[in-house]
Amino acid sequence: MFLKVPKENRFELKFVAYETYYYDVLHWIKIHKYAFKKEYNKRIVNNIYFDSHYYDSYKDNIFGSSSRTKVRYRCYGEFDKLSKGSLEIKYKRNIFGWKQRYKINDFILSSKKYNWKEIYLLFYKSIPAEGRVWLEKNPVPTIINQYLRDYFISNNNKIRITVDRNHFVYDQRYSYYPNIKKNILTQPIVIVEFKFNRNDRKEAEELFENMPIRGSRNSKYVNSIRAVTGI
Repeated sequence: MFLKVPKENRFELKFVAYETYYYDVLHWIKIHKYAFKKEYNKRIVNNIYFDSHYYDSYKDNIFGSSSRTKVRYRCYGEFDKLSKGSLEIKYKRNIFGWKQRYKINDFILSSKKYNWKEIYLLFYKSIPAEGRVWLEKNPVPTIINQYLRDYFISNNNKIRITVDRNHFVYDQRYSYYPNIKKNILTQPIVIVEFKFNRNDRKEAEELFENMPIRGSRNSKYVNSIRAVTGI
């Protein structure tokens, strides 16, 4: 499906390193000339990813498709004690990214309260037709991932930084109910992501001076699928 890039979109650049660099990254942010400040308190992020029966979303990312989407449900906090979440359609067109969010009410990610069929129907009935199209294309819950996120924003409110660590991955491929008990062993990494509007690109070019870790093409979804499949 052809994706038209909206006027409101952003660049997303990622840097990845072993988790031992976490405090080096925080120090770099603290002393940066852009005077970054905490935007929100740190919080646990949870994502349920949906894909096609043929893992088209995963393959599009692996092969670097210029136009691709991801379908996920995102919520915050500990399992069984979650805040209200949203079903997100995350679009990517070349270097530009944007999201469409649909609020989901009356759902708590529990290991026994809802099975996957019930969850799919709940999401499907809660969103409008344009969102249902993507859920129909991606009906299979593949993984749940969880991580701890720090949030920062530049003093001029133009550039955001998120820092993710404590990553956990839960395989859902063969589970009738959500598996939130048995996680897969993954590498201890820290992922630093910079997000800014396309109109602020020139200003952001100065951002990465003396960055303590290197930039890398990275996808949490791809990493999670590789973790559960071993490939």
